[in-house]
Amino acid sequence: MVMTTTQENRIYASAAEAVADIFSGAMVCVGGFGPVRNRAITLCQALADRTDVRDLTLVANSFPHQPLAENKLVKKFIGAFGGSVYRRAAASEEGIRSGEIEFEPSPQGILTERLRAGGGGIPAFFSPVGVHTVVADGKERRTIDGKEYILETALKPDFGLIRAEKADALGNLTGIGSTLNFHPAMAAASKVTIAEVDEIVPVGSIPPEEVKIPGIYVDRIVVRDPELNKAEEAAEIQRRARREVPKDVEKVGLSQDLMALRVANMLKPGQYVNLGMGIPTKVSNFIREDQGVFLHAENGILNYGPEPDEDEYRWYYYNAQGVPVTALPGAAIFDSLAAFTMARGGHLDVVVLGGLQVSAGGDLANWWAPYMAAGGMGGAMDLCTDVPELIVAMEHVTRDGEPKILNECDYPLTGKACVTKIVTDLAVIDVTPDGLVLRELAPGVTVDYVQERTEPQLLVAADVREMQF
Repeated sequence: MVMTTTQENRIYASAAEAVADIFSGAMVCVGGFGPVRNRAITLCQALADRTDVRDLTLVANSFPHQPLAENKLVKKFIGAFGGSVYRRAAASEEGIRSGEIEFEPSPQGILTERLRAGGGGIPAFFSPVGVHTVVADGKERRTIDGKEYILETALKPDFGLIRAEKADALGNLTGIGSTLNFHPAMAAASKVTIAEVDEIVPVGSIPPEEVKIPGIYVDRIVVRDPELNKAEEAAEIQRRARREVPKDVEKVGLSQDLMALRVANMLKPGQYVNLGMGIPTKVSNFIREDQGVFLHAENGILNYGPEPDEDEYRWYYYNAQGVPVTALPGAAIFDSLAAFTMARGGHLDVVVLGGLQVSAGGDLANWWAPYMAAGGMGGAMDLCTDVPELIVAMEHVTRDGEPKILNECDYPLTGKACVTKIVTDLAVIDVTPDGLVLRELAPGVTVDYVQERTEPQLLVAADVREMQF
């Protein structure tokens, strides 16, 4: 087949050429979720090297490339993660902390939905997510069928920088594993979409059913330097090799692994379960093969299993924390738009989240604490919105020994009256209309010991017992 001039014009010789017309004040979205390999780093670096561009508005899950902040290109950041608990993103976090970068937090699923709306010509929509949180500040509210909603506006970026596995000259893109995440929504929403791909293949060599992003959405294509993928693979191997084995620390109560095991044993056959970041991520390692539980992740995978051994490892299968996982027989992959449709649409049975604070009434705060510049709400607000059972797995007290189960949360809320059960290193507690009911105790822990470290008065179940594993 002979390509037309229009087809040839989609392919750019360099990333610098592809981003040459991004202008000061533009809105630029950057796809990616998890591994660096899933982000358009070549394009991001080419943009960061521009000395004539300022006042960009970036839209991304988390701040996509630190040189963009270091080189003072960014005026505003719209995202689900404004910073890292571990302060790994110093330049962008310090910019947010100082006010140099304006930060607009947007729940992960609603961020995706705002992009979908932008791509579909819908200027705004009403959302139930974050109604009782800072996300609702300054937004129009409306009650529909007895439920409160807030008005969210669409996002329509000037430029979109996305990643894909393969492209043909017509701009059709393929994806692999659980790597689609925001890329399809961003491609559709952006006025100019630039794709960074591993390979350009002849037109017709991608079967129609394997096209994940149709060429109608893609304006420019750049081939990624293969050395970047090799470097990322080597870095991942090193990370996995030096993964710390938990040290035996003398403490009262359960280790994080035992907390995860206790949660895993609560799950029932046939349940669809989402696991949040932190301790909940570990739960997948303790679900038995015959348990019949289907794990769901916001980046776009259903029915995943535990972390792989070296023979099973595939970089493109990972969960919402970016941790490598296995795809079990019968697994499905999709993008983040579909993942959050499953979550907000009431298709999940259980969500397991980490927590910074939980109130006596089941309010959850898990996205910001005073030591964070901007915090990271991720997809937790979406996941809290319509799920029958929400289990919080967390340490019972802070590192300073302060209670994390309080009469009222001090930190900004993730969700109101959404928690049904709390699993800590000391106890299992049910959240009920009558109060917090102490159901189980960690081995060697007494009722008095738990109560001393819990602000609300606990109701002790008549059959309170020691946890069983």
